[in-house]
Amino acid sequence: MRFSSAIRTTLVGAAVVAALAASTSQLTAATLVGAGPGPANLAAPIVNQPATIESPLREADHPALFARAAATRNAFGFPVGSSRVGLHVQDDIQGAAYDEVTEVNSSGQPMAMTQFNSDGSLLDAVRFDSPALTLLVLSSDSATRTALRALTASGMAPSGQVRTEADQSAGGWDLHWDRAQAGFTVRGDETRVHVWRDGRIQSVARVEHKLAAAPIHPIGRAGALLAIVRQLTAWFGAASSGYAIQTMDLEWVGSNAAFDATRIVAAAQPYKLAWVANVRPSGAASESLQLITLYVDAGNGTVIGGDVAE
Repeated sequence: MRFSSAIRTTLVGAAVVAALAASTSQLTAATLVGAGPGPANLAAPIVNQPATIESPLREADHPALFARAAATRNAFGFPVGSSRVGLHVQDDIQGAAYDEVTEVNSSGQPMAMTQFNSDGSLLDAVRFDSPALTLLVLSSDSATRTALRALTASGMAPSGQVRTEADQSAGGWDLHWDRAQAGFTVRGDETRVHVWRDGRIQSVARVEHKLAAAPIHPIGRAGALLAIVRQLTAWFGAASSGYAIQTMDLEWVGSNAAFDATRIVAAAQPYKLAWVANVRPSGAASESLQLITLYVDAGNGTVIGGDVAE
């Protein structure tokens, strides 16, 4: 899936084109502000640009972090280094901050690494050695049991149904547990584990976004359908194209600027409860688009983003 200006122009029409033009003109204006005459301006330093800053962390000063990293390492069966290196990473590019502990061998090579959010919850864990050469054919059930034991030992046992995908290149399995809140899926959030074909865990990752409060009186399916039809009619009403709404479900989603450039924000916002509609285009639009996904805010019925698949 990817976005393109051509898709937006064909699909969304004058409204989005105008919004994109407005945002482009604003960006151009912002670029020109403070520009002095002459080529000397080209050498002016760029200030206030996002950056990634790493600060060392000593075990003596952060014993709880290093203890948590050791417990996580042991739960996943990762190798133990001769020393450990801690870092606090402030990633302004991604709008994230996390703590990282790396197991290092006597030669200074990393052996395993764990990363934690500021609240102590696990973000990622990975080992850097290689799987053992074996003819063992690991079943998905065995891989799932291994992953569940390790996740439980680490204090982050997932709930719900697991999805398994065989690793066709190196063997082993990728296991996914989708996150749900108040009975609704959090779109894109999951706990993911990769198990090598020799039965050892190679990596663990957890994607988890902050959630906004659920609306006290969410709109029903009928209200959401009206908003979706209104938007689709604006797009397709005067075109040689049509559409069919395939599915509509309540999910937690992140608003985005897919169909409205004015929704571009500097930092990620908490996910909102929304009606998610998958729409199959027909006619001329189907030549370039396979699927349109719309997010309708369950609180106020406005379109807050979505996605397109070419």
